[in-house]
Amino acid sequence: MKKFYLFAALAATALVGCTNDEFVGDNSPTITQETSGAINFSAGAGNFTRATSNTGTAAQMLDGQFKIYGVKKTDGTPATYADVFTNYVVWSNTTNVTTSNPDATTATAEENGWEYVGISGTVYGTTTTEGMLSANQYIKYWDYATNEYHFVAGSPVKHFTYTVTDGEIVSASVTGIAGHINPNSGSALNTDPVYIAAPVKVVKANYQSDVTFEFTRQQAYVRVGVFETIPGYSISAINFYEYEESSDAWKSSPQSASNIVLASKTANYFSGATNATATVSYEWTTPSISGITYASGLTQQKNWYGGLMTGVPATTSTEATITNLYGTDNDMAATTGYFTVLPMASAATAQPILVKCDYTLTALDGSETIKVTGATAAIPAAFCKWNPNTSYTYLFKISDNGNGSTGDPSVDPEGLFPITFDATVIAEVDGTQQGYITSVTTPSITTYQEGSVTAKGVKYVPSTAIYFTAQNDESGALNPLTALNNATPAVGMVKVYKLAGAATEADLILTHPTTEFTTTIGAAAWNINGQSVAAGSWASFTPDAAGYYAIEYITATSPSVAYAYKVVCVE
Repeated sequence: MKKFYLFAALAATALVGCTNDEFVGDNSPTITQETSGAINFSAGAGNFTRATSNTGTAAQMLDGQFKIYGVKKTDGTPATYADVFTNYVVWSNTTNVTTSNPDATTATAEENGWEYVGISGTVYGTTTTEGMLSANQYIKYWDYATNEYHFVAGSPVKHFTYTVTDGEIVSASVTGIAGHINPNSGSALNTDPVYIAAPVKVVKANYQSDVTFEFTRQQAYVRVGVFETIPGYSISAINFYEYEESSDAWKSSPQSASNIVLASKTANYFSGATNATATVSYEWTTPSISGITYASGLTQQKNWYGGLMTGVPATTSTEATITNLYGTDNDMAATTGYFTVLPMASAATAQPILVKCDYTLTALDGSETIKVTGATAAIPAAFCKWNPNTSYTYLFKISDNGNGSTGDPSVDPEGLFPITFDATVIAEVDGTQQGYITSVTTPSITTYQEGSVTAKGVKYVPSTAIYFTAQNDESGALNPLTALNNATPAVGMVKVYKLAGAATEADLILTHPTTEFTTTIGAAAWNINGQSVAAGSWASFTPDAAGYYAIEYITATSPSVAYAYKVVCVE
């Protein structure tokens, strides 16, 4: 027979404000033919440690062990079931040779066997503290008198309890799921990964074919950063607003602390836990996980809290110092800025994520300070559904074309207006300032390029499409976009310009760009992150070289045509 293989593999798609990271690697082994009828497990795996780092081999990511439950089914009225693997532990064997797969001596040095045969007391981890078998486990063989086998699996072993009804595996209780939601200045949250495999059905014709488990980590990764590109000023203080939990409104003043706050108008949109319990339900007609329901230990609210910001020292989207871009928190990964979070447990559909903040500008020459209040941004809903096994990066850019008020918002105009002389602005401009970014402007313009997220921040590259959307309010409704017709301008018309050199958004308001670049309006719905963006609500362009590109959006046509800009740096 062919070996009975297990490998952990899932290429997760994430978006902007979001990125895509493969939490679980593809470790597909070489397939060989066997003559034995034993059911056995094998996978490409090197030496493993208990790092729970979500990197490395399948054995490393699964801590070298997982639990399985397997039954065999015989057709009839009704069908009958019999247990085969009753809560068996499977573990990585670094010597390659296993009792269930004695021919594994031909494996390469990087491949190890997955063992499940042993007597009670057998150590299945690298130490006795990782686990010992509580009962004898025996070698199992394919039974051709049956019609099919059903298998489920999860890791770590201690977190899974399976429920069987009338012989069929119907669900699993999963414990120990944790994820960040509130600021943490104490001990770091224990966020060891919890992996659940999709159920596997093997019919008789495939009894000697490969059996593959696909494990998915049930947590997600999120990081949130802020940077500013206002020439001559730094942001010396910033404070974010929270959304009211009991009403549909922002709180009247920002929080006293300086944690970044992501907000939602939808109750219970964000979820967190220190040790949550969930029920996984299985469907066997077309084998799948039909649902994951959290039973206890879950905290749900409208606000999620990122790192604590000391001003905003970052001036680019690829800031090298993690704390400058993402702040600090004891739950944050020090080398990447990511928080381990739980998926959107209660939200049936994605909702927009909102931010609102006050900040203080301090002139670099020490001459003055300017207080900006009520600056807002909205990330489109399509980028705001946190899915398992997926990582997300949100960056907010504050520029001199931002919103918010520097005076009395009831009578003074909104925005930051540069003081100019002779219609000229001389500004020192940073050269690397764009990525997966939502601008703190009206409208909030969000840009996205697949694969642009780096370990530190985000970086756009040539020859890959850059997508963008725009929205004015907090409802999540995207503004319709149309190609610009110079004869009859209208609100929502867009163009992209290729700039001769570095520029800021304020530069473009003073001096209209002239070199047009090909822009495509989305003529069909765009499915991104499992959510649909309607035709006409998104546009794209493909930069042909490194340099600066400007997205132009018409915000008004009366009494004169007014524009909003977003500058994109391609490296």
